[in-house]
Amino acid sequence: MRIAVTGASGFIGRYLVPALVEAGHAVVALGRDAEGLTALAGEGVRTHATDYSAEDLAGALKGVEAVVHLAGRRSQRDDDPLTFRPFAETNLDLLETLFFASRDAGVSSLVQASSIAVYSGANAVPYAESDLPVPLNPYGLSKLTSEQLLTLWGGKTGVRTTSLRLAASFGYGERVSAVLMKFADAAWRGETLTVRGNGRIGVDQIYVRDVVRAFVAALGPDAPAGVFNVGAGRVFTLMEMAEAVNVAFGNDGNLRIEDPRDGPAPAPCMRIEAARLGLGWEPRWPLDRALRDFYETRRNTESRPNGNA
Repeated sequence: MRIAVTGASGFIGRYLVPALVEAGHAVVALGRDAEGLTALAGEGVRTHATDYSAEDLAGALKGVEAVVHLAGRRSQRDDDPLTFRPFAETNLDLLETLFFASRDAGVSSLVQASSIAVYSGANAVPYAESDLPVPLNPYGLSKLTSEQLLTLWGGKTGVRTTSLRLAASFGYGERVSAVLMKFADAAWRGETLTVRGNGRIGVDQIYVRDVVRAFVAALGPDAPAGVFNVGAGRVFTLMEMAEAVNVAFGNDGNLRIEDPRDGPAPAPCMRIEAARLGLGWEPRWPLDRALRDFYETRRNTESRPNGNA
């Protein structure tokens, strides 16, 4: 099958493109950054720098049977917590252009990356696809709207549409903003990891290689359309993550607890039974093995600071 991947040079795309080739597919790797796409070029992969205009996509999608849509705008630290427009322009306008270009090109399936951010503390834990989502922020609202648009368009056109609600994804190449990625970066540098406050606060984390497996499963010929949670099916506490990162990165015991607090702690996570039943997918990378693979991937790519092994 010929599959186009938008945002191919991004974090997930850099893992997904070679996985699709390994599974026997031909890939059209799309993105705005021509230089970033260069690393993906090779047998089975055609790269195409695009501005995501309807005209350009019409040519890029010729002969494509399925599209994986990873391009989009995520929340950033300096975002206005109430402003929606930046997400509408990137996560909705681009999706509309892509969908209709895909339909016109004869694409039969479109799978997009959605987010756990469609849920919030207003939803019961664990989050289920049957819940009425209450988005966490404008980004989450944009992803929920994108899901609903795909469902609407798919029902009207016959294109199979799928949205994968991804938990916090981690792995080599992800931006250092989420807490686990901060822990991993500090451990890589041989620095002390600091857990502040209640170490029982939990996060639903999913390793990037399991995320890739979910996309591959959603592209299967018999996979159903719909919305699926893709997470660990549990939370990992801050203490659990810090200790596991230190072990995997050879930074054992280099941990400091600041302002420790007890008591109940947020532990948002998603049910993943629908993905198990509908897609035949479940996570296969437990935290310790995922972190060791993360470390080995980084070690094979970069030299560790200060001469550490």
